[in-house]
Amino acid sequence: MDVKQIEALSDLISSSVAQLKQLQSSLKTTEHTAATTRAEFLKPSLEVVAAASQLVALVRTPERYLMDISTAHQLSTSLRVVVETHVVEILREKGQGPKKSLSAKEIGAYNHVNHLKLARVLRILATHHIFEEVSPNVFANNAISIVMDTGKSLTELEARPAEKYDSSNGIAALVGLFSDETFHNAVCTADVLKDPQMTNSFSPYDASFALAWPGTRNIAMYDWLNLPENNHRKKRFGMAMHGMNSMTPSDAILRGFNWSSLAPGSIVLDCGGGVGSVSLPIVQSCPQINLIVQDTSPVVAEGPIFWQANHPQALAQGRVTFQGHSFFESQPAENKNVAVWLLRMIMHNWPDAECVKILKNVRASCNKDARIVIVDNIMLFASRSQEIEGEETGTSDPDALAPEPLLANWGVANSLSYKQDLNMLSNHNACERTVPEFADLLSQANFRIVEVHQAHQSWLPQIVAVPV
Repeated sequence: MDVKQIEALSDLISSSVAQLKQLQSSLKTTEHTAATTRAEFLKPSLEVVAAASQLVALVRTPERYLMDISTAHQLSTSLRVVVETHVVEILREKGQGPKKSLSAKEIGAYNHVNHLKLARVLRILATHHIFEEVSPNVFANNAISIVMDTGKSLTELEARPAEKYDSSNGIAALVGLFSDETFHNAVCTADVLKDPQMTNSFSPYDASFALAWPGTRNIAMYDWLNLPENNHRKKRFGMAMHGMNSMTPSDAILRGFNWSSLAPGSIVLDCGGGVGSVSLPIVQSCPQINLIVQDTSPVVAEGPIFWQANHPQALAQGRVTFQGHSFFESQPAENKNVAVWLLRMIMHNWPDAECVKILKNVRASCNKDARIVIVDNIMLFASRSQEIEGEETGTSDPDALAPEPLLANWGVANSLSYKQDLNMLSNHNACERTVPEFADLLSQANFRIVEVHQAHQSWLPQIVAVPV
């Protein structure tokens, strides 16, 4: 046991907590999310989580630690149970007393789940600080479980189950996606990696998804979701993406590339931008910018509804327009004058060959002064050294690494990025990338990186590239 490192980690926790306390005293609210989504809270919060997780790994026996990790799938399984059986909504609507609690037997009477089994599912979650067991077999929501609340009544959920996630924050849908489709796919990852042919393939048709479901050997996951029999899954997937976006402050897109530096009349094209929700803060804060939202025709057809509700003035002024188009096809000729091409959370969905095709289509429409802004996870190595012998590591952000004695990539505090990387592997045979990997993709399409905004105060890192 490394006592010196344990002491160093303890000291880091103490200093970071002191910083959080000082920041908290400047706020009028003690509400958890309102505080920790502020940019200045992010670094000390990450330090506490990273250091505490590293302490756990140091003080537990290796065998015990491994067993905990190898049985973590039971947490995903349990989360799927509570989301699909409406436990959070039942407790919120039917709960009794100051904590609005119910016994497992009472919950089971509402959702028709055997109460003896349900209690065990809820207990493992309560053991991991999701829900509270207020007395034996009696449970209540807490600050973590309640974020899965869709806001629906039990009557609504029973009458219209397909609408469960509509108008919610999307977090329950995201939990549903991760604990259902993505979980199923991940189970087959070892089988794919051991297969002599599939292990060396980066085709979307050779993702773990191909082995996880009946009849999926020759279809990609996105196409499978579009099948009529999977409409409910497609709908949940869409709300899950909304949930992913809701985890990021709305102004996060402004923390990186200097949008205000663009000249009046400059055109920004949000490539694969859905309805344009991510670009909304750009238009709001930079009135000199015109926006084109580009996605498939059925998706952008919903765009005017979103903008009418959120920024009708920009819609009326013609500052935001919509373009139905697949980024795998050559860009329309009218896009030659685009100043900035925005690709947010696009590249990680696709293997390298498909990414290069997307980038080449953009490059063919770029003028010499255009910029491309990629907003995506940027992977760090867990080692303190970020250099690869014999390879150019490219541009980097010096504030991206965690302070010692933490792992350089922030350890468990940043683990969602690495889980997402494997989600992309199992779902699509795609990946999250390091800066050198982005540099390689961009160079194949005749771009070069000029800025990297990777530090965690940016929330989602940004890479800025120019044509060469």
